Amino acid sequence: MTNASNIQWKRIAAEGVAVVFSILLAFWIDTLWEDRQEARLETMYLLELQEDFELNKSRLEDQTAELGETARSMQVLQEQSVLKSPSMPVSELNENFSQILNMSSMYLLNRAYANMTGSGDLRIIRSRPLKNALAEYYAAAQVITLVQNTHEMELVQIYEPYIIENLDYAAVAIVRGDEFSPPPPIEEASILKVLATREFRNILIQKSVITSDLINEFRTQLKLTDHVLLLLKSANSEIASEGSQ
Repeated sequence: MTNASNIQWKRIAAEGVAVVFSILLAFWIDTLWEDRQEARLETMYLLELQEDFELNKSRLEDQTAELGETARSMQVLQEQSVLKSPSMPVSELNENFSQILNMSSMYLLNRAYANMTGSGDLRIIRSRPLKNALAEYYAAAQVITLVQNTHEMELVQIYEPYIIENLDYAAVAIVRGDEFSPPPPIEEASILKVLATREFRNILIQKSVITSDLINEFRTQLKLTDHVLLLLKSANSEIASEGSQ
């Protein structure tokens, strides 16, 4: 083989190596770019999840406190119902009874999680414990929705008919918004007629039970919320540590 042939083959080999190196370099750059893009997207999702879960925690705390007021009102009325004569004014009795119309309709935010699952971006979240906790969280949230829907049916089927039959609705109605202003009660003292009856006490007990049920659901969900927030904090810390290296 002549020197010219050797030189030609070496040039061809060198060009081949250069081509392969260029392809590998381009592939490496594309992979690096994609990894960085996914890291930015993961950071964005983690921040959005953080916002959703902080709002969920606030909502759960507010609803738990509100239901606690309902439970206390039921307890007050039970205590009043066993007295020979109630120790509080009729207006206060009706005000406490109005809590029986207070039905929770709180729904937990799932904007970031819905976006991730809908777009297939859930894979971007690298923390397996976080992904498991998110799935558990929103499965539990569906249970809360079912419980709330059941209690809403009880409002329509039990409590409102009882009020219409036995009390002055205007005296116990909860008015939200400015679109409607109820007239003043005409039979405000009608609660005194039923206060000591077994049916009235049974209504109070039933409301107390379902209120306690929801409070327990919310407290459990609060624990799950705190757990997810801790995992989010850990995931954000890991990303920040990687970025500083």
